[in-house]
Amino acid sequence: MSRVARLRIDDWSVTVSLSVAEKIQALHGNVTVPRTAVIGARAVPDGMAEVHGISTGTGLPGVILVGTARDGDSVTFAVCHGRAPAVVLDLAGQPYDRIVVTVANPDEIVSGLP
Repeated sequence: MSRVARLRIDDWSVTVSLSVAEKIQALHGNVTVPRTAVIGARAVPDGMAEVHGISTGTGLPGVILVGTARDGDSVTFAVCHGRAPAVVLDLAGQPYDRIVVTVANPDEIVSGLP
């Protein structure tokens, strides 16, 4: 069983598939959005640097950030482990404005999205 989140992308949806530990840390289950809701995707060198605001979930600066962050009117779902490369997905018409997930291959993932 995976111990870290995975970003699953198919023709219809994008899913942040959380490990059991991450579900507990995030106080949340997996997050799935329609692929058509993704209006932008980019790779960043440090996922944690992209997440701002007050968080619900688990956070330890520079180590882990798993959960929901609210900054003004913006809501971000984040799964960040360390100051590692991540994918940032900008969304439209969803409960979250952005999803930020640390992954091993952000450039490869972004190349397959808008």
